[in-house]
Amino acid sequence: MDRAIIFCRTKVDCDNMESYLNTVGEGMSCVCLHGDRRPQERKANLEAFKKAEVRFLICTDVAARGLDITGLPYVINVTLPDEKQNYVHRIGRVGRAERMGLAISFTALVKEKVWYHSNCSNRGRGCYNTRLVPEGGCCIWYNEPQYLGEIEEHLGVTIDQVGTDMEVPVNEFDGKVVYGQKLRKQGPSYEGHVAFLAPTVRELYQLERQAQTSYISLLYKKPFVTR
Repeated sequence: MDRAIIFCRTKVDCDNMESYLNTVGEGMSCVCLHGDRRPQERKANLEAFKKAEVRFLICTDVAARGLDITGLPYVINVTLPDEKQNYVHRIGRVGRAERMGLAISFTALVKEKVWYHSNCSNRGRGCYNTRLVPEGGCCIWYNEPQYLGEIEEHLGVTIDQVGTDMEVPVNEFDGKVVYGQKLRKQGPSYEGHVAFLAPTVRELYQLERQAQTSYISLLYKKPFVTR
């Protein structure tokens, strides 16, 4: 995975991710992009990522709005967003201009207690108040299984899941594409798909034609003749 955008839920999460990757060692270079970074720093970090000087761009949903990065192969969601529209926005960073992209999300199986420093005087820096917000604390319940269900309902698809081995499910693109690269025309596969559907499409066409001509004949009380 040579290039990826990593989405984190909060600015503090972004900073923690950056600190962690920097401690891992060589090959895990990264930069941050969020509202607490100075404009000049944000601009420099984005340019460094675009020029492939670093591997990972770590950002929040707000900071990633309007980013134009071509050929991006991967997106990683450390936490699912609580709004389904933001999920669509995140994964829309890949798969542009007929390029193949892969979006990976780490999702909890149960709801979790997470930080939410809405009333925190330190804005989360060094805060350890684990009480819930209604109780004067800095935490909320975060229900990722529910958010995943809402995302799937919104998209009308079932998102593939992987096991603990982290093996990506094999599909029709397996071995035929390189993530981030333009899709090659899969001629034989596409033609086979069309040939398979053609008889059904012809039958539907005939049924539609019959329905339309019957309606016209009933409307004008005389047989409808095509020329």
